[in-house]
Order: sequence, then structure tokens, then C-alpha cells
Amino acid sequence: MGIHCVYVRLTPAELQRASSDPSWAQERIDELGDAWAEEDPLPPEKAPYFSIEKSWHKLHYLMAAHRGIPVDVIHGGVELPLEDDMDYGPARYLSSGDVARASDFLATTPFGELARHYDLAAMRSAEIYLVPDSEAEVPSDLDALRHRYEELSRFFSAAATAGDVVVLMLA
Repeated sequence: MGIHCVYVRLTPAELQRASSDPSWAQERIDELGDAWAEEDPLPPEKAPYFSIEKSWHKLHYLMAAHRGIPVDVIHGGVELPLEDDMDYGPARYLSSGDVARASDFLATTPFGELARHYDLAAMRSAEIYLVPDSEAEVPSDLDALRHRYEELSRFFSAAATAGDVVVLMLA
């Protein structure tokens, strides 16, 4: 199964309710996650629930190495209490302003700029989750990361346009 990075769009009103009612927040996130798992996934720009799956750690490494991202879209945000404890740290949310800043970065930073920071030996040394076993696998890994990055950009762009907040979780 592995560790996945999941994103949930909420309206500011939903965030206000979620912040004061961890039980409701858990129910809402579970409801959206169940719908996502049971149906054909919507494209990221239409999805209220989205996952970059197991690419999260490598993307975080590349964005951190790039040093230009104003908002950490993997580990950032403010803690959002939920009814159930998460296995890999608390749920967190990015404000609509943070979502807009992240969206701007993702939209204006081509993946090729991040890919320059892909260093298999350094990533192994840093114990980055699920790096390839050999240099021969790097091109296909970069293609997969490019795809996830582009999806993430579309998800954040739609959330920013709507003025939504984004909840992020490692699950």
C-alpha cells in the first residue's frame, strides 16, 4: 500500500466548521475519500479529493532543493484536528492565500527546473521514499514525477480560483 499524500479542497465555511468540529471534519474527509476511491477519479482540476500517491517525498525533495516555493505543499500548513489520529502526522491545511501562492509557484515553475535537482545518490543518502534502484530507472521516474507535478498544479490552480483551502495529509 505505502504512504500517499492526499489533498482535500474545502470552502472557507467548511474549514471553519471542520476547525471547531473534528468529528465533522473526519466525516467530510472520509466521505470525499470514499467517493474518490469508489468512482472514476475526476481530473485534478475538478476533484475535491486528490492524491499524488507515493511521489510526495521525491516532489518535496525537488521543490525544497529548488528553494523557490513560498508554501510547502507537502508538509506545510496549520494543523487540523481530526477525530482519528493519522498514521504519518496530523492533517494540515493551507489557507486560501497560501493556496493562491502555491498555485502561482506551481503554474510558473516548469517541472524541468525542479528535475535539475534530481540526484539519485543524494536522494538515497537523504533516504527519500521510493527512489529508483538504478540510474536506468531515472527517466521513467522523472516522467511519473512530471505527471504528478502537473496534476498537482491543476488541482491547486482550481482550488485557488475557487478561493478554497486545501487540507493535506500523509496516509
